[in-house]
Amino acid sequence: MRSAHFPLAVLVSLSLTTSILASPDAFAAGVDPGKATPVQREQAQSRFLKGRKLYDARDYAGAAEEFRASHDIVASPNSLLFLARSLRQKGDLVAAYVEFDKARVEAKELARDDTRYEKAGEAATIERDALASKLGFVVVDVENPTEQTTLKIGGDTIRRAGWSEPAPVVPGTTSIEVDTPGRAPVTTSVTVSAGQTEHTRLDAQSGASTTTEAPAPPPPANSDRSGLRTGAYIAGGVGAAGLITFVVAGLMNNRTYGSLEDACGKAPCPESKNDDISKGKTQQTIANIGLVVGLLGAGAGVTLFVLSQPRKQAPAAARTQVVLGATGISLRGSF
Repeated sequence: MRSAHFPLAVLVSLSLTTSILASPDAFAAGVDPGKATPVQREQAQSRFLKGRKLYDARDYAGAAEEFRASHDIVASPNSLLFLARSLRQKGDLVAAYVEFDKARVEAKELARDDTRYEKAGEAATIERDALASKLGFVVVDVENPTEQTTLKIGGDTIRRAGWSEPAPVVPGTTSIEVDTPGRAPVTTSVTVSAGQTEHTRLDAQSGASTTTEAPAPPPPANSDRSGLRTGAYIAGGVGAAGLITFVVAGLMNNRTYGSLEDACGKAPCPESKNDDISKGKTQQTIANIGLVVGLLGAGAGVTLFVLSQPRKQAPAAARTQVVLGATGISLRGSF
């Protein structure tokens, strides 16, 4: 039976993940799999299998309840992985992202002593990253807060430990509210596109707000030169075909003229050999054309390939908008 030993760095990472959305279910967790009793393991396994049946039947809401209940008994990353998949399938992408990340962290820790969890961790990471491109992220820095100050993003209360962490949101306009007892709420809203991160700074006392749009990722360095790279490959292929034609036709030509020399010697060939003479000339012409095409194609291919090499991109500048005001503006696997 393994002992539980969660390093501080892992606990911090997990606490930051689970502190994004402060729903009661986000913090319920069962015993460590290595410390679970046979009864607890059977109970958790039973709820997990019920969840799998519901998941296969496309009852994703019911499946999510069973996987969550299973994890509340024994904290297996596999339960979280399927919980996240169920949430994703029923369209709750924000909650799915959070659960995928929790599954990733838990699996990474448990895999140190039980390699069965490695695949769960890898799957959670891949599926979480795939969701990131469909979500927006908001980072809120709250200035001059009191101990009673609260932060809500999109209507969800964010625990203080996660205030400066990227909070996943549905793309579009998201509301932000900072509430300090004795003062008017400070509210604003940000518009976030899929894959984009918005940074907002709110002063809990004055209500001043600053929103900074993170720069969009630069286009691939060779995006404007992909046509040249394709042309280089095509030209190279044509050049190779030309050189092959030159070699083949040249060999055939040598064989034809070799036969004529054997048959005629130094005397002129009789008319009966005219067809062979004509064939030899044709082969020679084809060989010459193949050589020219091969050399031109190879030269063009090398030139285009050199020109298609990527250039260094200058970093894009961030766009910042400042608004001041009292209230602001805007696996399938076993358990």
